Amino acid sequence: NKSDMVEPSSKLKSLRALMAEHNVQAYVVPHSDPHMTEYVPVSDEWIAFVSGFNGSNGLCVVTQNEALCWTDSRYFLQCEKQLEAGWEMRKMLKGEPTWFEWVSSNLKSGECCGYDPLLITIDTVDTRGNFLKGKGVEFKPLKENLVAKVWADRPPVPQSKLYILEDSYAGESAKQKLHNIGKELKGTGATNYLVTDLCEIAWTLNLRAKDAECTPLFISYLYLSYDFNGDSCSHTGTLFVHEEKVSEEVRSYLKGINIEVKPYDSVQGAVADVQTKTYINRTGCNAALYQAFKHQDSLIGKNRSIIEHLKGIKNPREIQGFRDCHIRDGAAVVRYFAWLDHALNVEGRTDLNEYSAALRLDELRYEQKLNKGLSFPAISSIGSNGAIVHYRADEKTAATLNNKEVYLLDSGGQYLDGTTDTTRTTHFGKATDEEKDAYTRVLLGNLDVERVLFPNNGTYSGADLDVLARRHLWAKGLDYGHGTGHGVGYFLNVHEGPIGISKYRSEPFLEGHVMSNEPGYYKTGGFGIRIENVLVVEKRLDGKFLGFENFTRVPYERELIDVSLLSKCDLDHINHYHETVYKDLLPLLEEQGDKIAIEYLKKKTAKLTL
Repeated sequence: NKSDMVEPSSKLKSLRALMAEHNVQAYVVPHSDPHMTEYVPVSDEWIAFVSGFNGSNGLCVVTQNEALCWTDSRYFLQCEKQLEAGWEMRKMLKGEPTWFEWVSSNLKSGECCGYDPLLITIDTVDTRGNFLKGKGVEFKPLKENLVAKVWADRPPVPQSKLYILEDSYAGESAKQKLHNIGKELKGTGATNYLVTDLCEIAWTLNLRAKDAECTPLFISYLYLSYDFNGDSCSHTGTLFVHEEKVSEEVRSYLKGINIEVKPYDSVQGAVADVQTKTYINRTGCNAALYQAFKHQDSLIGKNRSIIEHLKGIKNPREIQGFRDCHIRDGAAVVRYFAWLDHALNVEGRTDLNEYSAALRLDELRYEQKLNKGLSFPAISSIGSNGAIVHYRADEKTAATLNNKEVYLLDSGGQYLDGTTDTTRTTHFGKATDEEKDAYTRVLLGNLDVERVLFPNNGTYSGADLDVLARRHLWAKGLDYGHGTGHGVGYFLNVHEGPIGISKYRSEPFLEGHVMSNEPGYYKTGGFGIRIENVLVVEKRLDGKFLGFENFTRVPYERELIDVSLLSKCDLDHINHYHETVYKDLLPLLEEQGDKIAIEYLKKKTAKLTL
């Protein structure tokens, strides 16, 4: 056992001493904050601090003898590299023991597994708690976070200022959104709605901030109360937020939509005595807040968020915003590839690495109109690092870029009029036949998803389409371990529900749903390939069917395409796409005066022939 063979870190020793004080034989550390945010603020990077692993999905279990970190297939290679002394990785895979199964097998009857109730949902506490209880193990909430007590230099809680996202960008006023939420809430039997998800709060109120690295959110809770009178409804509400973050302008704006502001830490006291029916999403509400309601019979707890479903269907302004921001973002990506191609092949530079080169991409994005930063840290990876699905180049260990290996770039930007997420795989020299074959099969899978039409009857979901992305890979005995697509937020989190493309995604596609389409192939120790576009569901054939529009505007890598695998239909589709990319990007590149990028764009979008 790897974790028995090395001396544990001082952090682990301190944590284990605290566990003994609290009489818990195991302690759970999730990648989480009180709002179940994916990209948590730096002050909530519990797993990164205690274990060294900084991926966006993980869960740790520590006992007196072992320290285990579970993560999914995107992060297996990264996790193995990053875990500190005394830690061991476990895989989130079907057939592998889950963390709670492991705990139930390794703790004795009568022993306790501790957790921080602010960091685990009430749904998880109930389901996992009941499982452990059946094995004689208590799932025990602790009043203090044991990792926080060990984390001496923990960063302060972010205090970014809130600002208003104008209706001209949002496409719908907060007042109208609050009304629409009320109409949906009415059918549930509740008159109140406790909103804990930060993206949902930002979307509802048309407010943004920057409390997390790449997502324009602000740490808060929102409590809404409705008065239903026939077909009409009115509301009042409270935004629980650190008040120093709220300017007089924002406070006045909130007052105008009947929302008052109260201190963030007062939320548990505020809900304690509520007796009227309150709707809560059990898969998003932390256990501490849920259990703060003294009158538990007043809660209508569902494993569904009303707001997530409303937010998922983009309005016409949002859809146009996605189109517009993808053109500007595409210009930044093309300028970056052109610069890199010129640096490696014309200037012969050998001083650029995965990390330093990507800083240039960041600069190019920041120059674009309406840009508000990145939507996630760029995945800039060459050669075998590309096989690490969510690789993140480190300044000290980044590999040198060259024209002899496959280069994978997965990156995105935040704009006032949308969020982008684009992956392109390229080669700055001569690719091998194996690399071309794999790339072309991934590209064909991407195109098959984009081109499919399906009946508009509210039943077709990502589970129905996932096989299309894989079939060309399967024909060669190849596959990839991640899902094919995720929902994309509008100037919000780059990953959002309720839809996606994978065998596990059963939420039906509706007109206006926006998602990524990103099949891939990863040869461990060799190379990685992924091609990602952002799509919107639109009506086709007089509304009887649905299909996709592709927002993304970056050429495919012609040097990696094996045209012998393409049909004439495939070739026509790629050529038409490249014509569109050229037409949309050329004016912007001319305006930005980038001659190298213009020549690169012409070369990469030239007509392909069989």
